[in-house]
Amino acid sequence: MKFLILLFMTTFCFAAFSGDKAEEGAYIYDFDKSIIQSLSVNQDLIIDHVTRSGFEVYGPAGLLTFLKRHNIPHVDLAKVEFFDTRNYPTPEEINSQIRSIHQKNPQITQVFLIGRSVQGREILGLKISDNVQEDELEPEFKYISSMHGDEITGRELMVRLADDLVSGYGADQRITQLVDNTEIYIIPSMNPDGSAMRRRGNANNIDLNRNFPDFSTSDNQNILGNRQVETKLIMEFQKSRNFALSANFHGGAAVMNYAWDTIRDRHPLHDLLVELSLDYANRVDYIKNSDEFPNGITNGYAWYEVNGGMQDWSYYWHNDLQFTVELSIPKWPTYSQIPYYYEKNKDALIAFIENIHRGAGVKYKEFINGQNIAENLNGTVDLYKIESGSKNKIGTFPFFRGEFYKVLPHGEYHFEMNLGGGDQARFVMAVDGSLNNYAIMERNR
Repeated sequence: MKFLILLFMTTFCFAAFSGDKAEEGAYIYDFDKSIIQSLSVNQDLIIDHVTRSGFEVYGPAGLLTFLKRHNIPHVDLAKVEFFDTRNYPTPEEINSQIRSIHQKNPQITQVFLIGRSVQGREILGLKISDNVQEDELEPEFKYISSMHGDEITGRELMVRLADDLVSGYGADQRITQLVDNTEIYIIPSMNPDGSAMRRRGNANNIDLNRNFPDFSTSDNQNILGNRQVETKLIMEFQKSRNFALSANFHGGAAVMNYAWDTIRDRHPLHDLLVELSLDYANRVDYIKNSDEFPNGITNGYAWYEVNGGMQDWSYYWHNDLQFTVELSIPKWPTYSQIPYYYEKNKDALIAFIENIHRGAGVKYKEFINGQNIAENLNGTVDLYKIESGSKNKIGTFPFFRGEFYKVLPHGEYHFEMNLGGGDQARFVMAVDGSLNNYAIMERNR
């Protein structure tokens, strides 16, 4: 069977596959892992949700015919996936809910339009912060959900979380402190067309979580190109901000997933990623007690390789330490189960935002003729951790719009700022969980 699969896939991919098509999907029974080893050699197929008994595979039209022809045991996902849509809001109703949350307290909320989907639906976000109209000297955090349209749990949880953050401001000390010291952005639905059609891909049947630039493949330039409109919108939005920590939400499993997804190599902040993943999982008993994933966490690549994913792209090009949370084994649970998932995850969702303050940064004030033009100040940051008197380099990161912030393990760090015109600045900062741990730099020219 292996030979037949390899021969077919090598030939078939040139004729039809494009790498992120999700026109057909199947669950393949693969107890001995022989089939996944054969199919994985073809990067044009989408492998997803690997378990002990098998895995999901997606591709263009013709995939199911191939599987049947070669007697590969499978089930057509279109025939078995159950979508009980009763009581679920439409994408348009979700946007109405976001606007209603804003109306509860316009002083700490701002509705923003990311753009419109392939079919013209609004992709809305909600900013929550104490001085919401200002770009404050505060770390920036982001939650984004449902880039796979048929993985709906996260969308519903994001609306409930936003409502609780707004309703709890001024009444709940924990929430008030968080909102007062953080710029929080929540995008409940990246793929409203897919959710309206109850399918994985967008209206063009493209898997958006295989559509981002990928540093490990030939698609290794951070450019918009001919990507899907929803992907482009998120890329442009990310470029306009300074996010340092984020998560995106999926369904089909219950696990906290950390980078890298696309390569086997150890992430430069591996220990911190494991720590933050464990903290989330330990707060959600059904994730912590998973019988598939020890302690409810997994490295992405160790689970299965993802090329073109948003998680790795966010960190590699934008210093945004992103995690992927698989919230529920049912991708589309009955609506009556949503309160259960929210109550189980609420504390973890808030605690994860609080982790944005495990870091340090720098903010410039650059004056020309008395006018602050720091937003035009860009460059790079060479960052080192100081251990036993030595400097160990973590990496080089973009310095954008006069501001830089990074989530880091506790310790002492050496910053080397490399600014436009050859100017440099060097300083040491401690990371200890302090709120708004910034160094303020001034330049007068």
